[in-house]
Amino acid sequence: MLLVDYLIEYNRYMNLLGILVVIGIATLFSRKRSHINYRLVVQALGLQFIIAFLVLKTGAGKAAVAKVAHYVGKIYEFADEGIGFVFGNLANADTPWGFIFAIKVLPIIIFFGALTSLLFYAGIIQWVVSGLNKVIRPLLRTSGAETLCVIANSFLGQTEAPLLVRNYLKDMTKSEMLVVMLSGMATISGSILVVFAAMGVPVEHMLAASVMAIPASIMIAKILYPETEKTKTGEGAAVAMGATADNALDAVATGTSDGLSLAVNVAAMLISFLSLLAMLNYGLKFAGFNFNYLLSLVGIGWRLPDLSVDLIFAYLFSPFGYFLGFTGEHALIVGQLIGTKVAVNELIAFGQMVSMELPERLVNIVTYALCGFSNFSCIGIQLGGIGALVPEKRKWLAELGLTAVFGAALANLLSAMMAGLLL
Repeated sequence: MLLVDYLIEYNRYMNLLGILVVIGIATLFSRKRSHINYRLVVQALGLQFIIAFLVLKTGAGKAAVAKVAHYVGKIYEFADEGIGFVFGNLANADTPWGFIFAIKVLPIIIFFGALTSLLFYAGIIQWVVSGLNKVIRPLLRTSGAETLCVIANSFLGQTEAPLLVRNYLKDMTKSEMLVVMLSGMATISGSILVVFAAMGVPVEHMLAASVMAIPASIMIAKILYPETEKTKTGEGAAVAMGATADNALDAVATGTSDGLSLAVNVAAMLISFLSLLAMLNYGLKFAGFNFNYLLSLVGIGWRLPDLSVDLIFAYLFSPFGYFLGFTGEHALIVGQLIGTKVAVNELIAFGQMVSMELPERLVNIVTYALCGFSNFSCIGIQLGGIGALVPEKRKWLAELGLTAVFGAALANLLSAMMAGLLL
């Protein structure tokens, strides 16, 4: 009876139902449904629950996540030294002009390009890939390279993390590439996490969401696009250990140039995609205005609201408010926030959430659903970012872009429902 009472409290039984719905939706849209590895699904769910329990219910788990985040934050502090020297006060987000993406985020990509190139020259990345291959592979049957990228994405940005496996990207299968893309969209970077924390979003739940996204991303990606090929860094495959640079300085110089190219591509794609999204919203609003005008001509009093991409997605995601255990107005608000995150971005969604003065438990759970880059503009970021590292795979990136956004949103919802069971 205690278990039944616990599940009834806060409608937690809806979280269980929601988990099944998310897995069912992913299965419905799978490109190779007959090849889905259901053992992986069960093990990934179990791993996610264990991680959730450790980081939400134990002091040691909370401390471990905070410690990792602290050292990741140090990387961004190192980058700030160079950014501050070049851009001066423009790099200070506390000034009246606030947070400038081109100055606070893009230069980090340049620094990280140099750092990862140096780490690869030293052979550190190769050993990490090989180690993860031996440890994670028996659990989830994933390759070393994709696993490293997923773990890195839980704290780094979606353009920084792929730099860790840049030398393996060209040999990845489509299934592995989707894991790289989806995991990048299902998490947020350490630098952006600091911004959200300053806005009032609960830090401990953002950190927990990032770690819980590791098995969730892998599971959803492998349902949507199951692995059917032999991977280069999978079981029985040797990880290439050779360096590509002549010496350490050459590695830093090459990595810096590659990082610069990557940053420019990210900026260009972001401008294009956000501009096109604004144009689409204008078209929807214009169409809605004319439709309402026709209704007035025939004497019908009902009117369409001002249409936009985020409004459409708010209605599409509103049922998930109920699956997260909420009812009435709160369920609709949750759907609106998730829709805004997918159609626009998580920054706007978090800003709306903080300003609404919602109940603490609702804020904590919704944080998991919003804690990711799963929005349309990130397709452009990854086309520019990962596409610059492997131009020959750009066609794959474009093909898998919408699938990655969709899958990452499902992964975030899965984390939110898992958190709802424990909070």
